[in-house]
Amino acid sequence: MTYPPVAEATDLATLPQRIAAQFLDGLIAAVPFLVGVLITMLSNQPRIVFLVVSGILGMLYTLLSDGLEGGQSFGKRLVGIRVVSIETGAPCTFGQSFLRNLLLTILGPIDWIFIFGERRQRLGDKAAGTIVIVD
Repeated sequence: MTYPPVAEATDLATLPQRIAAQFLDGLIAAVPFLVGVLITMLSNQPRIVFLVVSGILGMLYTLLSDGLEGGQSFGKRLVGIRVVSIETGAPCTFGQSFLRNLLLTILGPIDWIFIFGERRQRLGDKAAGTIVIVD
């Protein structure tokens, strides 16, 4: 199998870089939920709606964040990596972000096993046609 020039001409993100970015993004995704919990605890009445909305916001960030400007979630931007299309080199779209992160959400650690392959692509990357490179 041959790979497009974008995959050959760039440095791939390392496993530690990807884990660091994933950890930071997990913290960022948790913030809305923690705010919802705090609001619920400080109110006299249960505010389940705050918990549900904040949980949805965290999940939306998790699924769509790689489609932000330049193919970088906030965690990836801090670490200095980005997600791009393996075919064109264009930044990851929201659709690609949704697909790659949906598989991560569903499969968890099984998705990460694939990162040890030649192109360091998780199963979600393979399905979305993306690759994670050094910025």
